[in-house]
Amino acid sequence: MKLSISEILTKAATEKKKADKVDWLRKNDSPQIRMILRLTYDENIKFLVPDTAPPWTRNEFEDEAKPLLFREARRLKIFVEGGGYDKIHPIKRETLFIQLLQDIDNNDAELLAYNMIAHKPIKGLTRKTVEESYPNLFTSPLKI
Repeated sequence: MKLSISEILTKAATEKKKADKVDWLRKNDSPQIRMILRLTYDENIKFLVPDTAPPWTRNEFEDEAKPLLFREARRLKIFVEGGGYDKIHPIKRETLFIQLLQDIDNNDAELLAYNMIAHKPIKGLTRKTVEESYPNLFTSPLKI
């Protein structure tokens, strides 16, 4: 079964050596992982939802939900300034964010709600490691 995005990032974060973290991230590279890392670590990106986790109902379908963030990551542009959805009413946007959290894997939801929107680094995974894994990630135009 395919690993969820949070499982891939957690595994990278728990590796002991920086080189192993970089190798793991490169081995599991995807546009979705790059996007989530960019949104998490790039302080210049402004989210249009509050930077505190909203209340949401945890997903009951853990195994089925694991790969969903790979498909649903395209919805993240709704919550980013300049993503093309700046005029959505704030309450509607927050509702859409909560729906996204409820649809995806619970650990992926926690990653988005507690790390990404608050720009809080993933414990054990520094921006420097991310930059080494994906050169130009923070200098190239944001692709959502």
